[in-house]
Amino acid sequence: MAQPLLDTLSSIKDKIVRLTEIQTALRSRISQLEEENENLKGELEETRRELEKTKLDAEFLTMSHRLAESPDSLISTRRRIARLIRTIDNCISMLKEE
Repeated sequence: MAQPLLDTLSSIKDKIVRLTEIQTALRSRISQLEEENENLKGELEETRRELEKTKLDAEFLTMSHRLAESPDSLISTRRRIARLIRTIDNCISMLKEE
């Protein structure tokens, strides 16, 4: 009767050792996955910033093409806008002097 009990206890001990090994491996894997998750979150945030910048660039490009239908008219439109900006700057300077 003592032998089956010892066999059962030995089997339980082996199972406990195996479960402990599995638990250690799982904790290690969890740690790796948490680190990978943090890295991916950083990459996602960087990608979102790049996407916003690209959307802004696309919006400016669309706007510039709407301003003029041909490259020549686009150049003249840009010159006119630059001239208007200089005029506004001059007006602001004159107002500051008064």
